[in-house]
Amino acid sequence: MNGFAKIVALVALTMAMVPSALAQSTSNDATRLSGMLGLEAADKLITLLAKSCPLADAADQAAFDTCRQALFRSEVPPTIFARRILWGAPKGKFAEWRLPLTSFDERVFTALYLPLFMFNGNYQLERKDNESFIIVHVAAAFRNRLAPGQFPYPFWHQPEKWQAYQATNELVFYIDPAEYRVWYALRANNPEQPRLAAKVEAVTPPAFNGEWMWTDEHGKTQPAVTLFDGLLSPENPNRLLLDATYKDFALELRGQSCTSCHAPDNARKMNPLVLLQTPAHALGEISRIQTMVAAGKMPLQEWGAAKPLPEAERLKFLAAAKAFGDAGALALGWEKTKAAPK
Repeated sequence: MNGFAKIVALVALTMAMVPSALAQSTSNDATRLSGMLGLEAADKLITLLAKSCPLADAADQAAFDTCRQALFRSEVPPTIFARRILWGAPKGKFAEWRLPLTSFDERVFTALYLPLFMFNGNYQLERKDNESFIIVHVAAAFRNRLAPGQFPYPFWHQPEKWQAYQATNELVFYIDPAEYRVWYALRANNPEQPRLAAKVEAVTPPAFNGEWMWTDEHGKTQPAVTLFDGLLSPENPNRLLLDATYKDFALELRGQSCTSCHAPDNARKMNPLVLLQTPAHALGEISRIQTMVAAGKMPLQEWGAAKPLPEAERLKFLAAAKAFGDAGALALGWEKTKAAPK
């Protein structure tokens, strides 16, 4: 049995299919899991991942590209993911919303992070007594042998982070039963989750040179995925405008030291962390950037207090941000409505 019928049938069997370490053996669990719209959202999520990003060799660039394109062009993600996703990994016994997490625009998460994993459709449902979320444990394998420029930033800047990514064998999605959308997505190494058939052999990544973006031996800027490589069509008429406006906006970000804080090493210990170090990350946050800077809430002083920009600098910053945001909207909008299906 597959699809929604399967997930509905499993409501009564949920406690049997969830490992004992996760199960809460009360009759109310099945009742709380019976919110049909929440279960339908879980089914859409599982079906989308298994169909778009099936098991393949961890180095298979074509499979990765197909997965990204499928998620990018599908109409499903906006219906099952909240506008913002909190992403991270469990640490200790903290509740998930107290973990050090990174906040992503839904489009950035589904274009840059989710495609790094492969799926075979295996999943488990969980409901904890003290949480309202429907929790979906989805078996996953990490594409650890892609070229370095296919990762949204060098995960190997911290050896333990790279090792944790390689060890991931499931993604855990938290679906809010009120909105029926995923709010939290966690990667985990669950000893009770069987490994997928596609074996992910550990590899040693290149040395981290301190640069979040770099130029490769062919003179191309990396990571390529953050330049919308593989997502925007060559014939997209807005590509050059997007590139030009980003360069102007990047100068403003650097001029105000934004990328020294909003970077993967999280020097300010923000929780959640917001990333701005690449074109894709910056575009995902462009609306919030404009709002915060216009209101004088950003940038910040060294001690964390707001440091409103002088009026001339503020207007220049906001003009560059608007130009980049408008170019991004045009480019992404064209892809959704004009690009030929692939």
